Amino acid sequence: MSRASSAVLATVGASLLWGSSFSVIKIGLRSIDPYWFVLLRFSIAAAVAILYLWSTGRLPRMLKLIRHPLVIWLGVTNAVGFIFQFKGQTMTTAVNAALIINSCTIYVAVASRFVFRERFGPAKLSGVVLGLLGVYLVTTGGRPSVALGSGLTGDLIILVAALTWTAFIVLDKRIVESLDVDVRALTGAMVTLTAVTALPVALVFGGTALPAVSADWWTVPYTAVFCTILPFFLWTWGLKSMSATTSSVVMLSEVIFALILASLILGERLTAAGLAGSTLIVVAILLASREPAVKTATGPDVVPE
Repeated sequence: MSRASSAVLATVGASLLWGSSFSVIKIGLRSIDPYWFVLLRFSIAAAVAILYLWSTGRLPRMLKLIRHPLVIWLGVTNAVGFIFQFKGQTMTTAVNAALIINSCTIYVAVASRFVFRERFGPAKLSGVVLGLLGVYLVTTGGRPSVALGSGLTGDLIILVAALTWTAFIVLDKRIVESLDVDVRALTGAMVTLTAVTALPVALVFGGTALPAVSADWWTVPYTAVFCTILPFFLWTWGLKSMSATTSSVVMLSEVIFALILASLILGERLTAAGLAGSTLIVVAILLASREPAVKTATGPDVVPE
């Protein structure tokens, strides 16, 4: 298997794990304060990452990265994105959250055009368009009122998260290209800085006491490991061998899995429009992954895609 194919496979794996988070988060928010949920999730993720890095001798690499200004901003933007997502999901559905968050693909495409000078060939353009259309159909059934009806406030809060993660994706791409980092060490630094950023927010807006333990607390360690550590490593590793835009289009497959779980766990049903949208997303992934990356000059430096 080529490195490019492995990168696509790793990114799809990350998208499936992240896709499971929407329903799991919705379950956890039934009894856990959203601000504490973010803090607990990333505190556990940081502990797991630090233990792993210590056992493999990579901890010094993480400690070096954690002081880098770009990595600090990576952790801050990640924390802000999750804080808005978790708060927004207390007021809207898991499906709406999946749709709006994945709409950041178009913002990433625009931002990458200016930050990385990425060129858009016919395949990539078609992939972006078909992918966005597929996400729209699979999550709304072709009815705008589904996404913009009840829970509009929650949807708008989720949109802020999507815009924040646009900056996060572009920043992460810049880091893995310019610093040639160990992605395991970067993962550890990112989740640790996210937890540090989330701490004061939880204390101010979530109260000074931990929320009471309930049957839904399993969602915290699940999201910490399977929706944070593992998928971020897979996604960042894949990002080293593909452009930010292509990675974002491939990540649209997480919506398919998010919708399937929402149907099985939360009682939502797939429609004919949803099936059509799923097909469009698969086609978009194939189109985006087939187009080779192009190196484009960006002034005095050359940033590889």
